[in-house]
Amino acid sequence: MKILKLTLSILFITILFTACTSKTQTHVVESNKDDVSSLLKTLIEKEQEINKLNQNLEDCKNKDVDSKENSK
Repeated sequence: MKILKLTLSILFITILFTACTSKTQTHVVESNKDDVSSLLKTLIEKEQEINKLNQNLEDCKNKDVDSKENSK
C-alpha cells in the first residue's frame, strides 16, 4: 500500500509538472510572437520616418542647387 501511494504521488507530481511546463512554454511562444509583431511594426514606422527625412533632405538639396543656379 505504501508503494502504491508513493507511485501515485510520483505520477501525480510528474503530470502536474509536465502540464505547468507545457503551459509556460505556450505562454513564452505567444509572448515572443507578440514581441516580434511589435518590433516589426516599430521597424516599419521608423523606416517611414527615415524615408520622410531622406525626402526632406533631397528637397533641401534641390532648393540649394536651384538657388545657386538662380544667383548666377
